[in-house]
Amino acid sequence: MVKEMTSNIDFYLTILELMKNKKNPVTELNISKQKLYYYRRQLKELGFIKKEKGIWEVIKSKKEDLEHALNWKDKKIRGHAFIWKVKANRDYDWKILLENKNIKYNLVRGLIPRLFIKDKKVWLGKESITIYETKSFYGKNAIESRKYAVFELQETIRELKRKLGIDFKYFFKPVREHFGMIKNELARQCNDNNEKIIVRDTLDGEWLWVDDSNGMLGELETGGKGFTKDRAALNIGVQNWYNDHKKHEFKVTPSFILETMNGIQQNQLIFDKNIIKHQKVLDEMSETLKAIRDNLRKPYK
Repeated sequence: MVKEMTSNIDFYLTILELMKNKKNPVTELNISKQKLYYYRRQLKELGFIKKEKGIWEVIKSKKEDLEHALNWKDKKIRGHAFIWKVKANRDYDWKILLENKNIKYNLVRGLIPRLFIKDKKVWLGKESITIYETKSFYGKNAIESRKYAVFELQETIRELKRKLGIDFKYFFKPVREHFGMIKNELARQCNDNNEKIIVRDTLDGEWLWVDDSNGMLGELETGGKGFTKDRAALNIGVQNWYNDHKKHEFKVTPSFILETMNGIQQNQLIFDKNIIKHQKVLDEMSETLKAIRDNLRKPYK
């Protein structure tokens, strides 16, 4: 009996091999149809199989591809393009420190020493240190992604201290960060059709886009302050649609509309019932007034 675990690479590879050879994994592996359905769904979502005209086809079956895909299975967000501002608790003459340690550097704008730490550009400014992160960080959500980015930032600062032979306390904040939803269906559709979506508004500049920068992930990205520059890719209708949702904080969803309409309908029914009751009262009052009027018109005896 094959050990049935979602992390078992060999088990998935066996299913792929059986499917390639048009054999039934249920009978070959002695598993239930429900479990086969589960494993097939996983393989389909990971992009290893597809169904064409009712027949399953194996697209790829390499072990290294499967290991990579399964490691990414639970990842939903890619954090990237981080720029960090780091403020040390004391001032340094960076040029003297660098020259004393024979560390190569360039001057940015003729004033700010710049060097590379762990392949990252580090600007040693008078007021703060600026670090440009080059890596991407994957997590189940944006918070987890940023947590990994912070770990990497701390490693970079430790390496900077080591190279310069100094120690200092510091605080930091991100001045730019982008997050992308990976394996996003809208992004996958755009990538398949060689299309782009770039949405900008007057406040944040470009804040939402699909531009196939990492097409294999099917990524819908969000950020701000003019990150993308492809103005020809703008779709005004799509842009206005997204910006309208953004203006209302994405609260006007189909569920919200249906609930609102249902509430209006219920209120209308109550209103109609009240109108009927009021009309009945008015009719009764009218009949009473008519009777009084008729009695008043009768001659007094």
